[in-house]
Amino acid sequence: MSVIIPYKFISKNGHRILLRSASPTDARPLCQLSYEVISENDTLVATIEEFYLNEEKQKESIYFYNDDPRSCLIVAEYNRQIIGMLTFQGGTLQKYQHHGSIGIIVKKDFRGTGVGKALLSTLIEWADYNPLLEKLCLEVLASNKSAILLYKSLGFIEEGRLVNQVKLGNGRYDDLIIMGKFLDYEWHL
Repeated sequence: MSVIIPYKFISKNGHRILLRSASPTDARPLCQLSYEVISENDTLVATIEEFYLNEEKQKESIYFYNDDPRSCLIVAEYNRQIIGMLTFQGGTLQKYQHHGSIGIIVKKDFRGTGVGKALLSTLIEWADYNPLLEKLCLEVLASNKSAILLYKSLGFIEEGRLVNQVKLGNGRYDDLIIMGKFLDYEWHL
């Protein structure tokens, strides 16, 4: 089971934010948050037209993340409203089981307040104590400079770049940067 011990932190704007594992009752608010962020954000690869997740599928996803020892879904909550989420899906193929991929979204009003950093720091701490994991991976658009700075501040390094990998429209493209972070090997040896 992948469970995050709930804890609170104070954001840069003075809000008390709760970080915890997602529960099945979070399915609807997580769908709403995802829809909201995807529809107003051009730093994500998915478009709103491709958003297909409904409450039932989100609930199934939460059960998956909570039951898989290599995966987790962490939510950030303010005043009983979910304002951010981080997914980490561990590799399923035998030769990929030592690492996994991160996805993160934060509500617009809470970006730049430390919520994203708190979500990632929580994941890193969880992963450091997970004997099954050795590496965290993510992809980010090259134009998303603030996210890249955050990832680098937490020890992620650029491992590659896919040139013009994302077609933004109107003849514009963006590179996709592949980043990774190796975990503390003392726990994994």
